[in-house]
Amino acid sequence: MKSSPDSITIALQMYYSGQSLRNTAKSLKVLGVRVTYSTIYGWLKKYVKKMADYLDGMIPNVGDLWRADEIYLKIKGKQKYLFAMMDDETRFLIAQDVLDRKEGANARHLLQQPSRITHRKPHVFVTDGLGSYHTAYQKEWWEMNRQKRTLHVRHIHLQHDMNNNKMERLNG
Repeated sequence: MKSSPDSITIALQMYYSGQSLRNTAKSLKVLGVRVTYSTIYGWLKKYVKKMADYLDGMIPNVGDLWRADEIYLKIKGKQKYLFAMMDDETRFLIAQDVLDRKEGANARHLLQQPSRITHRKPHVFVTDGLGSYHTAYQKEWWEMNRQKRTLHVRHIHLQHDMNNNKMERLNG
């Protein structure tokens, strides 16, 4: 490699902070690093694959309280919903799924993903009042044994004892 690891790291950080490839190349030029935007694109392809391979082997250390929420998206002009789940303590994004609808959506896949990633389920699962979450919870995490059962909190309040503000903030 002709460029230093520091230069590559700066380029990747700039790109993932919202800079275009061309603007990243221009900014590096000011720092004395002369590379083309296509070189930076090559770095992205190379190091994103390396990071994905590395992260696939990791088991995240997450807490016992997880949150889920959905957000409206437009993908190629079509209305979609991104369902996402995160750990309350670390704010680690545990799972996500893109679905065609919000009401009546099958959110089971969202609740199945964490078992492959974290090898566990939460003690407490916080969502808004959307029925899709409760249906998926009943099919995936509800157990007869109360000691093993995940508690599903379905509060939709912005304040009070339990809310989903952290997840709403991530979606914001």
